[in-house]
Amino acid sequence: MNNTKYESIIIGAAQGIGETLARRLARRGTLLIVDVNAGANDALAVSLRDEGHRVDARTLDITDTAGVAELVQEAGAPRYLALVAGIFAASPSLESSPSQFESIFAVNTIGIYDVARQFAAVMATSGGGAICAIGSIAARMPRMRQAAYSASKAAMRQALRVLAMEVIADGVRINFVAPGPTVTPMVRALAADHTGVDLAAGESEAFRPRIPDGRLAETDDIAAAMEFLLSDQSAHIVMHDLFVDGGESLGI
Repeated sequence: MNNTKYESIIIGAAQGIGETLARRLARRGTLLIVDVNAGANDALAVSLRDEGHRVDARTLDITDTAGVAELVQEAGAPRYLALVAGIFAASPSLESSPSQFESIFAVNTIGIYDVARQFAAVMATSGGGAICAIGSIAARMPRMRQAAYSASKAAMRQALRVLAMEVIADGVRINFVAPGPTVTPMVRALAADHTGVDLAAGESEAFRPRIPDGRLAETDDIAAAMEFLLSDQSAHIVMHDLFVDGGESLGI
C-alpha cells in the first residue's frame, strides 16, 4: 500500500544544512519541514511557498517519542527522509559529565534513531524509500573536547546501519553524509570553543589536521551530497558513510 503524502521530509530544517537542503528538495515535489524552532521553521516554509513550492511545516522535539509517532501517523511514508537535526557541545573529557552525555545522546542518537525507525516501518509497507542522516567525521576521527558529541554520532551511525540491514529487503535504503567543519551555527560554536585555531589550516596542539582543500564546507556542499543519496541515482548505495570534508580525514 502506498501511503505517500510528501515526496520528502526534513527533520531539522530551520537553519544551516537543513535549510539549504530544503531549498533543494522543495524543487522536487511536496515537502514537509520539521524543526524544534517553530519561528524559523515557519518562516522558511513561508519563503518556500512564496517561491511557488508546496511546503508544510511542523514543530517537533525529536526526543518526544509520542510526538514523533504523531508526526509519522500524520505525514505517512515519504519517499525521502533527511535527518539533519543535531546538537553540539564541547568540554574537556575530564569535565564531561554523564548529564552532558545524556543530553547530547538524547537528540543525536536516540532521537534520530527513533525518527528513522518509525518512518522506516511505514516506508517498508509503502513501497520503500531512502533515508539519509547527517553524521560527522568525528564519528570515526577523535576530536579534542568532543567525547560526548563524537560518541553520539558514532552510536547513531552504528544503530542506523543495523536498522538499514533489517529494512533493505523491504526497499528502504539508509545512508549517511559525514561533514567536516561546515559554515553553520554549530561550527561557529566549535570555532568559539577553539579560540585562535584556524579550522581549515589545522592546529597540532588540538590534534586537528589541515583541510587539504583549504576551506570549510559550505552548507550546499553537504546538501548536494544528501540530495544525491536521497535520489534514484544512488539506488544501489546502502549503509554508505559519505565523507564531505575537503580531504581532512585523509580517506580513512
